Amino acid sequence: MGEKMKNAPVYFAIAQARHNPVLRLGSYAADIQDRMRKVGYPDFKKGVSMAFNLMPQIGDTSQPQNPPVVEQVERLMFFSTDNTKGFIVEQNALSFQTTEYDTFETFADEFIKGLGIVHECVTLAHSERIGLRYLDAIVPPNGEVGLADYLVPGVLGLSSELPDEVEVSHSFTETHIRTAECVVLARTIIQAGPLGFPMDLQPIGVNIAERFKTINGVHAIVDTDASIEGRHLFELDAIKLQLKMLRSGIGMAFDAMVTPTAIAAWKT
Repeated sequence: MGEKMKNAPVYFAIAQARHNPVLRLGSYAADIQDRMRKVGYPDFKKGVSMAFNLMPQIGDTSQPQNPPVVEQVERLMFFSTDNTKGFIVEQNALSFQTTEYDTFETFADEFIKGLGIVHECVTLAHSERIGLRYLDAIVPPNGEVGLADYLVPGVLGLSSELPDEVEVSHSFTETHIRTAECVVLARTIIQAGPLGFPMDLQPIGVNIAERFKTINGVHAIVDTDASIEGRHLFELDAIKLQLKMLRSGIGMAFDAMVTPTAIAAWKT
């Protein structure tokens, strides 16, 4: 996942920065939209997301706890004309997602550009969490049997060890990794049918690239998710450095899950 591959398996990538809350986000919408439009994101939408506010019980702890309060959270969305990339701006987070991934450098620069625009408009004070996540579609040319050529045995599940007459609907493996710089969650999902998304990640407003829409059969999704948590003064250079650390952690996990055969196939 380091150098650009001719047939890279990445079909979705997302980066997110969580920051101090901006409760009057809507009052900055016009300024943010004007700047986003000028840098290639003219498609603007407003929306809301639902969030649970867990209200702590203060005072007498013998009394029943207050039930969770469902709140509507304002969301500003900015997309490219072809809907292959876009920013989601919320009161306490900014996300950049794309289905046309090029290289990490161009992806990170675009994320920092959007984050810089929001910072110019609202003056963010600190960051609290930086995250980076990739979804890769593993589709060997010779079908299901080829998965063993593309993925290491540790993430293939039990399919190869079961009798041929046994039908396996899906297989799921997950490994939690902690490095000196970040935490990485590496998952592999093997399933049949069209290419989709993990249940906890539903992209908003972006279209899957045409070459991935034709996938319909047994395939694997390699899902690598890295994050760094901790409150830091808001500095774009520092956030970009954290992104590089996350990319390194994801690369380590990805390289441990795929084979040299797969890497060679994606490069040609």
